[in-house]
Amino acid sequence: MRLPETRARRYVRAARPRRIHLTERDIAVLRALAVHRILSADQLQRLVLRCSASRVRRRLRALYDHELIDRLSVIAQPTAGVPPVVYVLGAAGNAILAERGLAAAGTFTAPPGPAFIRHRYLVNDFYVKLVAAIRSSPYRLREWRHEQQLKLPGVDGRGAVERVAHPTLPEPMPFLPDAYFQLHLDGTGLLAFFVEIDCSTASQGTWRQRALLYRAYADPAAGLFRQRFGRETFRVLIQTPRDYRRRSRCNNILATIQRTIGETDLFLAAPLNEVTTDRMLAAIWRRPGADERVSLTNNPAAGGAVRVRPVPRASDVAMRVREISRDRAVGNRG
Repeated sequence: MRLPETRARRYVRAARPRRIHLTERDIAVLRALAVHRILSADQLQRLVLRCSASRVRRRLRALYDHELIDRLSVIAQPTAGVPPVVYVLGAAGNAILAERGLAAAGTFTAPPGPAFIRHRYLVNDFYVKLVAAIRSSPYRLREWRHEQQLKLPGVDGRGAVERVAHPTLPEPMPFLPDAYFQLHLDGTGLLAFFVEIDCSTASQGTWRQRALLYRAYADPAAGLFRQRFGRETFRVLIQTPRDYRRRSRCNNILATIQRTIGETDLFLAAPLNEVTTDRMLAAIWRRPGADERVSLTNNPAAGGAVRVRPVPRASDVAMRVREISRDRAVGNRG
């Protein structure tokens, strides 16, 4: 009598895994995990494997059994759509990439926490959607940098966060977006974007500081963005959780930015559920102080300066303070 086969456990590797022949697509999976750190089966299917879901599951299971990749359990967030399982690069997979000279971020020294997993998953999901969206468009992805690739070279080799000093900032502030990318279109040039994924963990005070920081970074007189990235202008894409019970996180952040630096073309924002592959390049993005929605590629930065409230000089600020104090003194005497 033949006994029924036992179902493989999700987080237990097979004691005697079947031999596999490592293919170029397997190497592509390892490279994708080395660069992006955390990816789901669906993201790997859309980004690399390009086959049926059942074949993706079988192949990832084989790579997992041979310790080329690892599985992490995620506390699913219904509003964000994060899957219960994601994949990271395993020690054996990192060794194979190192032999080929392809090692990138490598493996985690310690298991990442749920907040990091969720946030990085959402950043990577934006990247996967962007790659799919531009396949049928005239645009091409020229560059993509994750958070760790935006750090400056550090003395210990681990990288250091850039600190921005500017007359309009009360003190030097750390500058580390979630990602940076460029879109290229022949005849138009390059469009540069920073990406900020909001998981409802940052206060409105934090967004006020970010508004001031990005405005200072975009100041053409200081040229901070030009000095580091070789471009003149950029935009900041903000993705927020979906609206829930008529409460809009997106509206709150845009209102905070408007109160801080006024109406500006520097920021674009949209809820996560609206940023889909087929709509990402469409007119779904909103600006502070404007009701009209614009497309991602309808970018005024491509042809000149982004509309930002002029950055006052320190001397002008001091003079304005003296004028207000004098006017108040005159009014009190009257």
